[in-house]
Amino acid sequence: MEYIKLGRVADFGAGRIRSYSVLGRHIGIVRDTDGRFFATEISCKHQNADLSTGSVKGNVVTCPRHGWRYDLDTGECISHMSAPLRRHDLRIEGGYFVVSV
Repeated sequence: MEYIKLGRVADFGAGRIRSYSVLGRHIGIVRDTDGRFFATEISCKHQNADLSTGSVKGNVVTCPRHGWRYDLDTGECISHMSAPLRRHDLRIEGGYFVVSV
């Protein structure tokens, strides 16, 4: 499996989601409610809007374009029949997020 370095953990800040563009796709680093990090596809399945610019309440992110809602824990779209958001393997190495592509 191939990995790419995305950013420094120290630069994540107080937010819940940070989006990175990798090979034309949006990959999000998400801090869950327990403070742990995971990586997931972060583009809405409807029109590829960057979900990191949408609203987050609890573990649900709402797409800023048309309101599709996704459960960040499972990746499932909870407002429409849609494929789930794909997870990426995430490691933290030397203070950096390293994600499978």
